[in-house]
Amino acid sequence: MAFDQSKAFIQLEKLVKDNDKENFFFDFMLAFNTPRSTVTKLKKNIGSDVSSSGGEYLIKNKIHFKQVSRGTDLHAECDFLKSLSSTSKEKIRFTLVTDFLDVVAYDTRAKALLDVEFVDLHKNYAFFLPLAGIEKYELTDEHPADIKAAYKLGQLCDVIRRHNEINSPERVHALNVFLTRLLFCFYAEDTGIFSDNQFINALQNTTDKNGSDLDSFFEKLFLVFNLPNDSEKRRALPTHFASFEYVNGGLFASHEWIPKFTDKARRMIIEAGYLEWDQINPDILGSMFQSVIEPEQRGRLGQHYTSVPNIMKVIQPLFLDGLEEALDKAKTSSRKLQELLIRIQRIRIFDSACGSGNFLIIAYKELRKFEMKVLKALDALGKQSEIFMSGITLTQFYGIEIDDFAHEIALLSLWLAENQMNKMFKAEFGHSEPMLPLKDSGNVIHDNALRLDWEQVCPKMDKHGDLEVYVCGNPPFVSFKERAKSEKQTEDMAQLFSGYGNWKQIDYVGAWFFKGAKYIKGGNAKLALVATNSVIQGDQVSLLWGKILQEGIKIEFGYTSFSWSNNAKDKAAVHVTIIGLSNNPTHKAIYSSRKNDEVVKVSVKNVSPYLVDASDLFITPVNKPISKSAKTMKDGNNYTKSASLFVQNEEKEEIESEYPELSQYIKKIIGADEFLNGKLRYCFWLVDYELSEKHPYLEKRIQACKQERLGSTKRETREIASKTPHLFPEVRQPKTGKYLVVPRVTSERRKYVPIDILPCEIITTNQVLMVDHADVYDFSILTSEMHNDWMRTVAGRLESRYRYSATLVYNTFPWPEVSETQKEQISTLGEEILLTRADYPDKTLAQLYDPDKMPEPLRQAHRELDLAVEQLYRVKPFEDAAERVAFLFKRYEQLINIKEGNNA
Repeated sequence: MAFDQSKAFIQLEKLVKDNDKENFFFDFMLAFNTPRSTVTKLKKNIGSDVSSSGGEYLIKNKIHFKQVSRGTDLHAECDFLKSLSSTSKEKIRFTLVTDFLDVVAYDTRAKALLDVEFVDLHKNYAFFLPLAGIEKYELTDEHPADIKAAYKLGQLCDVIRRHNEINSPERVHALNVFLTRLLFCFYAEDTGIFSDNQFINALQNTTDKNGSDLDSFFEKLFLVFNLPNDSEKRRALPTHFASFEYVNGGLFASHEWIPKFTDKARRMIIEAGYLEWDQINPDILGSMFQSVIEPEQRGRLGQHYTSVPNIMKVIQPLFLDGLEEALDKAKTSSRKLQELLIRIQRIRIFDSACGSGNFLIIAYKELRKFEMKVLKALDALGKQSEIFMSGITLTQFYGIEIDDFAHEIALLSLWLAENQMNKMFKAEFGHSEPMLPLKDSGNVIHDNALRLDWEQVCPKMDKHGDLEVYVCGNPPFVSFKERAKSEKQTEDMAQLFSGYGNWKQIDYVGAWFFKGAKYIKGGNAKLALVATNSVIQGDQVSLLWGKILQEGIKIEFGYTSFSWSNNAKDKAAVHVTIIGLSNNPTHKAIYSSRKNDEVVKVSVKNVSPYLVDASDLFITPVNKPISKSAKTMKDGNNYTKSASLFVQNEEKEEIESEYPELSQYIKKIIGADEFLNGKLRYCFWLVDYELSEKHPYLEKRIQACKQERLGSTKRETREIASKTPHLFPEVRQPKTGKYLVVPRVTSERRKYVPIDILPCEIITTNQVLMVDHADVYDFSILTSEMHNDWMRTVAGRLESRYRYSATLVYNTFPWPEVSETQKEQISTLGEEILLTRADYPDKTLAQLYDPDKMPEPLRQAHRELDLAVEQLYRVKPFEDAAERVAFLFKRYEQLINIKEGNNA
């Protein structure tokens, strides 16, 4: 079950208020999704994974809690719990001590200490998120006020929906507009835009407690917000309405349906009005509220949100770094600084899948901060007084969003961000423009980005010439398989790629890259988007990037794979990349993240579509290996419509006991699952069986197989039903010797794809690939880091797992040119890996190659082989995977050129 952070916050807040010492810890654990059965065992002190004694409780792998009397040194008690042998033995994550006045807790893994008053415990719920299976990350932007406000708004929305018919797009839109306007009112009276509590006081003092006239109240209030301060209509209204200032800006311009309210809805609005709205973060406002307004998103609070650090990974190389360089060069020249101010006023930021506006908001705030740096530089030269107001406006920011509520909230969030930055500006320079009346907001429209002409949404030119346009964002992560299930998304792709050849295996996000490339073509525009790794792997590379490169667009920078995680307990992190495009890049770079979150930038001659320093050559599938020393790889045996030829484990002994003559035909068979996880599976392998024998038991099996195939819709399958009903449809098993086996699909977590050499008596399915008559040298090269790095770069994906391909991975891999002596040396090291694996007979290959559990001797054996294989390619050691892959790409290009030269 997904962990609902907003619900946990409310539960913990109630615990703090109730101060029920006897049940506090039990309810505390329930708030973090601890099973009730565990809490029951804790109360009864039964079970090996829990223990309790006089206000002290321990849950294995989770927490050691102790309640102490007032006056006790909480830090000393917490240190004592940390020092206990049980803390390491039971793998305790948290120690927590409280006297119900204060709380001291320690995270043993993160080595982090929490020391707060008991009344503030709920505000620090994020410290304990690992109890719910959610690992904390250092840079978090969620504030308790955001969580609580989102939760309250979600409850209010539920009540409104129950008492109003909201069953048309028009009504849904009207509700979205109402909620957006309500949010503005809450925020405005807590941040000085309105007088303090002006909105809530007016509502509380002038409306009926049963809520019956609340719709009329909002009707008049929203009207007055749209009336200039000198309006005759305004003067005719009661004072409690007329005292509100003119808001404008388009937020209250349209007349929309307003829902009916109950006494409960009125009470909830009043309660919400007293929250800390000045603590709300505009950066995440939209994503938080989107999660609670849309019922299908409940329990996934914050999941829509793109963190500021991840947004910065996009916009820094896209335009911020360039601006900083320009500022550095201009610092001593007032003329150049003035020109820089004019330049940033001509910048346009465009997010064509803007959601609730995260990218636009952060880009706006960063540009405002940069502008302040320029003004300070002018001030240092004695020129600041010449420019005393911000020249950056929200109208420089453009977006398209298909979701109506997200679109509305994006507009609001931009206004709130403007207010936030105006306050910062005033703190720096002593003045800023008044918030009211609102200026025009960002140019965010509600529509389908793939069906629009982007030039009509965000023009690249104005009457003065080219604008400086930056397209950025995080388009939908939808694989081509998922997209194929959506008729609308498939139509989007078909229309966009019409006339551009094969597109059906391109992920949905690829459409944004392609449309974006066409948009920036020929102008002073650049683009950088976040995408899943699949767009730079497998067949998609040539399908997508071939089309983009043909437009004359180049990759300016790329951010190699990093984890894009969210806060849902049941949702794995997505691995993504960031790719920046431009017309004529002069500086190209590849960025990568290290384990300590350090970002490394490497300047390169060219960024290939695989995000390596190589040419724009595509790795395309070939039927034969490009390296002469490589043997042929083929699929395992195709077992389609062959269920009757498989033998259940429990029936194997019965068959062999009753029909011992059939033992020779029962063979062990492996697919990827059996191979990796050591599972036993058997089949009748009847290549040497003469149908004329007509063994009664086998005949039943064979006839059943025949009938199964005759019922197939495929003509080929029906044909083999009569010809070879006793055999698998496609038999590729070697009859002698040994073969090398590679699973088709393997976990992305593994450093090495587990492979092995097996005797021909073990039958394969087409869930694995085979190399007949392979030796230990073949094994050594394929299990090396060089080959695995190649595989990770060019292979396709099945979900997040790597999908090994004979034609795309194996046949394209550049094998080293070696002497017999070198081959023997490498084989010896490969043999050492096989012998080391044999030292762990109880471990499956999946267990041996789990990166968290890999035995150190096996890891060391692989490392020695890796270094030796590298030496086959060149004497100088490679620094990292990127350098290895770049070398292999150059070697691949050489081999392709040689092959094409021979064919000329």
